Amino acid sequence: MDTPAAIRHPLIHQQRFLAAEMSFQLGEIPTAIRIRCYRDAGGGRISCEQSHYLQTPLQAEPSFESSDDHSGVDEALAAITGEMAAQYQQAEQAGHRPSDDWLLPSRDFD
Repeated sequence: MDTPAAIRHPLIHQQRFLAAEMSFQLGEIPTAIRIRCYRDAGGGRISCEQSHYLQTPLQAEPSFESSDDHSGVDEALAAITGEMAAQYQQAEQAGHRPSDDWLLPSRDFD
């Protein structure tokens, strides 16, 4: 998508447009997780924001999507949800009971 003339200005940077937004629940955790995917105005790059990050008892740190440069929305969503599902299943298989405490709200998601 080209940058609309209305927002072309030397002081306006990193324009992006909402490409997709989804909400889902992970396993037995009742809290809704939201993901927003944006397409850069000047190219095809997709970046995402998520409302919560997963940190199970097996993880020293929460799972973060390491790439902020996906070729498409499907690829971006698959990377984020696939990692969350894998960590969730590993914790369950290790005998941990799913809990809302596994979700850490993002400070940057509003």
